[in-house]
Amino acid sequence: MDDLELSPRDVAALRALMAMEPVPGQALPAPAVLEKVHALVPCDELGIGYVDMTGLVTAAVTLTPSAQRNTVVVDLELHEQHGGPFYLGVMHWRLHPALAEGCGNVLGRREDALSIGFRNGKDHVVQYSFLRARKHFTARELALLDLVSPALQRVARERPTPALPATLTITERRILCDVAAGFSNAEIAEDYSVAVSTVRKHLENAYRKLGVTNRMAAIARLRGSDEPGLDLQERVDRFA
Repeated sequence: MDDLELSPRDVAALRALMAMEPVPGQALPAPAVLEKVHALVPCDELGIGYVDMTGLVTAAVTLTPSAQRNTVVVDLELHEQHGGPFYLGVMHWRLHPALAEGCGNVLGRREDALSIGFRNGKDHVVQYSFLRARKHFTARELALLDLVSPALQRVARERPTPALPATLTITERRILCDVAAGFSNAEIAEDYSVAVSTVRKHLENAYRKLGVTNRMAAIARLRGSDEPGLDLQERVDRFA
């Protein structure tokens, strides 16, 4: 495909993906990444898995779109054995039926599936999986995925987690990660089914424990960019 025309919706989704950053301390990108990818290439199920070279899936995020809204399932404690293989780059399973059958991706007449894999560290792969029950992927959609693949790889690169205060609660850590991923207080409140004032209170407590006074300083502290002058050994000691 020589020319790829983008709609205003495509452009908005692409810009959002380009602006997203890896989530500190997590091997997988924020669920919002899946929502933007789904806007480009709608699927019946869209997921990301963090897999070691033995086929053990240790973390997964799945987006299951519905008529009402997108449903995101996040499981960072998953330990599921998968036979693989896990390919680097794009694999369109319908075009390789023997390989698809070899790893359990047996497709019906109207089904279609593809995956995009990237290395994460020396012994892990992050794989995006796209599934459809009744419609095949088009050349245009594959071109869109190829266009956005550098951004998908970048947000799937794990960042080190700073040695944060032990007094931070699990909820405070999760909300800080959501803030670093670009979510607003209102979006976080909706995700946790709590009031915005509750999110604000958790952030105020987190700011106090981190020794900062605002959102930007907390993000910098979380990412370790608040001390750019550290040498290599100091930075290794600074991060957990």
